This record gives sequence, structure tokens and C-alpha cells, in this order.
Amino acid sequence: MPMKNEIETKVNGILSSLLERKLEEINARCSLKDDLDVDSTEMVELCGVLEKTFNVEIDDTVEKKLKTVGDLYTLLSSTKH
Repeated sequence: MPMKNEIETKVNGILSSLLERKLEEINARCSLKDDLDVDSTEMVELCGVLEKTFNVEIDDTVEKKLKTVGDLYTLLSSTKH
């Protein structure tokens, strides 16, 4: 499914530039908090960038449930039509 792959590529690119990480360090199993050290401020910023990039709205309650990079893929796959 190219659409899923496209989402993963974009999300990884955003995470890489926002967090100043190498793309190779980012995969679906990465914990946003433990592996990528995303703090609450960065999470808000990340969600803002994702909302603009994918033209979606990420609810605060949903944002709090995002634990892994894979959660981001799943969320954006399910909201993108």
C-alpha cells in the first residue's frame, strides 16, 4: 500500500527534522517519549506540524494516547481519506 508508506516517510521526515535525529533512528516501534525524548512542548509542536502536513485535526485526548511512532502512522492512516 503506497499510501501507508507515504505517511510513514513523511512522519519520519518530520520527526527527523523536528527532533534533529537521523532517519535510521526512527521506526514504528520507537517510543516517542523514551526513545526519541519527545517532551510535552515538542509533542504539541509535532502535532501542529502533522495537522498542517496531513490536513487533519489531532484532538488533545488523542494526542495524549500517542505513545509510539507507529501510533502516529495508525492515526494518520485512519484520518487521511
